[in-house]
Amino acid sequence: MKTTFALFFSLGWSLLLLDAQANNLSITNLSLVNVTNGSADIQFDLSWDNSWRTSWSDNGDTVTVTNWDAAWVFAKFRQSGGLWKHVMLTESNHTATGGTVIDVAMDDGGTNLGAFVYRPVEGAGSVTCEQMRLHWNYAASGLSGTNDVDIAVMGIEMVYIPEGPFSLGSGGTEYSHFYQYPMQSQPFLVTNAGPILLDETNGALYATGDVSTKGIIPSTFPNGYQALYCMKHELTEGAAVDFLNMLDPSVAPNYYPNIAYGVYRLTIHYTNGLYATDAPDRPCSCLRGGWKLTYLDWSGLRPMTELEFEKIARGVKTPWINEYAWGNSSLVALTGLDGVDGSGEETALPVEANVHIKSSPYSGPVRAGIFATANSSNRFDAGAGYYGVLDLSGSLWEPVVSVARTDGRDYFFDEYGDGNEYTLYPWYTAESGYAYGLRGGGYHLNDGANANQATISARNNMDGGYLIRDPSQYYGIRGVRTAP
Repeated sequence: MKTTFALFFSLGWSLLLLDAQANNLSITNLSLVNVTNGSADIQFDLSWDNSWRTSWSDNGDTVTVTNWDAAWVFAKFRQSGGLWKHVMLTESNHTATGGTVIDVAMDDGGTNLGAFVYRPVEGAGSVTCEQMRLHWNYAASGLSGTNDVDIAVMGIEMVYIPEGPFSLGSGGTEYSHFYQYPMQSQPFLVTNAGPILLDETNGALYATGDVSTKGIIPSTFPNGYQALYCMKHELTEGAAVDFLNMLDPSVAPNYYPNIAYGVYRLTIHYTNGLYATDAPDRPCSCLRGGWKLTYLDWSGLRPMTELEFEKIARGVKTPWINEYAWGNSSLVALTGLDGVDGSGEETALPVEANVHIKSSPYSGPVRAGIFATANSSNRFDAGAGYYGVLDLSGSLWEPVVSVARTDGRDYFFDEYGDGNEYTLYPWYTAESGYAYGLRGGGYHLNDGANANQATISARNNMDGGYLIRDPSQYYGIRGVRTAP
């Protein structure tokens, strides 16, 4: 098999940040080795900074939490300049290096779309994995030893969210917040992955806003109890560019018509047959909405549910009334940038800032993860959720699957994209806008009365539904995947 190698590592997935909390996820030295009898090893070097695995006790030592970061690694191939297709990995015969393990995702119907790479023991600092190998049965993809192929390997930084109970609602005054019926000040505790009753019944889950379709949230709906991985950052322009450049050239303009450059700080442009961006670390907005779900399909991920959103942000802690993703009800809004805007090296002003919720002076997103710096000593400073996921409050709104309508909870299953951007899953084809809503607030909110829309439990854009396939400058996308 003759091979050429297209190395794609996305700044959105790796976020080339300059400060000490940067990740610098890098995939280099790509090659194909041990090519024999219809199989081969895809070999590459993988590294990133500020990796961690740690354990701690919380809630009065009643809960032990183990948490780590990981890289979701997957590959694409194409024959002789044809269309890119997804590499389906084998279940075994992979080679992990650098003190890491490779955990192949085998919970997607046996297609094995990718693998999680992470630390198996506690530690912190840089990870360097030389000559990592993922085993590929290329014959199963219809290839022979005489085919010319291009290979690309991608990595997305993820955060592991462990299995366990958590609360819905803070007991505060957020709009349409969840609570345990009949007390609106009583958070609802999710204690297992089973069905949840959504109704005006004592002890059931309910919300202070409109819930026009009461009933059972089925056990097939991911309710946040099970362990999962979540993208550490919102999808950025760098990741979007990689995605667009690997689509069928006749299809890509349907997702990005090349007329939005400069609108709401979007810098993606099409030049000489390729998409590029001036600000690869900037969260991506303002594109046609359906492509963001297509991106999740293409990368083997899925949308998060609104219950998972609260778990990812709040963790196992007893809720703080009207809390933001960093665990309290205070905030310091960004008012400016120090450095060259879009360079990936710019920092937030004031230095104490931990959220972007003011359109002025930036009517659009700023660098992803900008508040996590060398001086960030806690969640508040970094603007981070309980487990280390960044920018859950402010920046861009987070699209989530709704439970308040049957369009969401009955349409959605724990089903991932299959790597084929043309597959339309129920979570993509939901006919009604009620299937989706938006959580976490966005940059256009002011830091006065509207700032409470950026709290963990605010559901201002859930009751009415939101057709996520529509274009918008206000929301991004963040994929998740139930842990293998």
